[in-house]
Amino acid sequence: MLKRASSLLCLLSVFVLLTAMGGKGGGFERVPRVDRNFSVTVTDITGNKIEGEKFSWEGRIRFSGYMGMAEVNLPFDKIKEVTIGEKRDRKVRITARLQDGTEAQFDMDADARCYGEAGFGSFMLMMSEIKSVVFKGVK
Repeated sequence: MLKRASSLLCLLSVFVLLTAMGGKGGGFERVPRVDRNFSVTVTDITGNKIEGEKFSWEGRIRFSGYMGMAEVNLPFDKIKEVTIGEKRDRKVRITARLQDGTEAQFDMDADARCYGEAGFGSFMLMMSEIKSVVFKGVK
């Protein structure tokens, strides 16, 4: 009986350890389809630049976040460039330079994902992994 209980405990321990060793998952298959094809240059926090198109945030062609207590939506066609600050409390501070020359700052979820297509294939980055996005226009 004691041998059977210790075997069961050992098996359970191995299961828990192997389950905890899992990675992020299978990744993503393809970029979400979007209504408009925004061409961008994305710079990640390591300085790597990706020239891409069909850019989206969570499959949408706008950013959404919070400015104080207000929820804000900022369509991509109004944006010239966004700069993303450091991650703090699961949020990142976004500074958006708009087409009309003004700036807007708001907070977004750091784990939200941006998608796009490049010459080498598709890409996905979380907001906390991005340093800046320059919008080059609609194709």
